Amino acid sequence: MDTAAHLRILGANDPLPVEVIAHTGSRLLIHCDHGGNRVPTSLHDLGLPHEALERHIGWDIGAAAVARGVAQRMPATAVIARYSRLVIDLNRPLGEPESIPSTSDGQPIPGNIGLSHADVMARAAAVFTPYHHSIDAEIARIRASGQVPVMLSIHSFTPALMAKGSARPWHCGVMFSNDRRLGDHLLRALRQTPGMVVGENEPYSGITHGYCMKAHGLAQGLPHAQVEIRQDLVRTTAGQHWWADLLSRILGPILEMQDLNEIRH
Repeated sequence: MDTAAHLRILGANDPLPVEVIAHTGSRLLIHCDHGGNRVPTSLHDLGLPHEALERHIGWDIGAAAVARGVAQRMPATAVIARYSRLVIDLNRPLGEPESIPSTSDGQPIPGNIGLSHADVMARAAAVFTPYHHSIDAEIARIRASGQVPVMLSIHSFTPALMAKGSARPWHCGVMFSNDRRLGDHLLRALRQTPGMVVGENEPYSGITHGYCMKAHGLAQGLPHAQVEIRQDLVRTTAGQHWWADLLSRILGPILEMQDLNEIRH
């Protein structure tokens, strides 16, 4: 991708696509793939009203605040996306229809209709690639320190999709695919919280979803999992603090588990 095409997406006044909070002593690496709802100035809000970008289709509401809170409390490293999932979804492989969706939960996305291959690659170069490179750079830094990185992806999910309408009863869910190590520890700890309804591979399956944790965690044999929190529970600052406190409290003992000190291929 040439520099001129790259600059057509991110202008001089647009922020960098990735926020990195680095703590050199920790092996916990948090990533928040849908943390922001910004749109590069050149893309004119994708033709959407501002309130559409504030909805769950634009980002994972509350997830970035929880990720920052856990990173500060542990402490841990966090890699957080700044741009909306509607610009390009960092948790989908390039080329998949949902990577740059033309509609989302019944909402047409005018700025994503009729894109050329060059348009797609320009967004990838400006937003997708820097985010994934940042995750790999932090993994490499932790491994160079002699530690096995433990990867935790933090997301949030809407209580019900408008397009489907079915209510989701879980307070949170834990996702994983072929490597259950971190997922099983998280499930046990979260289910000890009184009244907590915890989904296993709900509301999404880690077998069919979770591209980012698999592309970096599973592919490198690292312990990894994704936590999904229902958005009505993290819309407020108080809710975000509550979940950051809970996750920090249970992650401390989990990081001491012997099976998380292994790289498995």
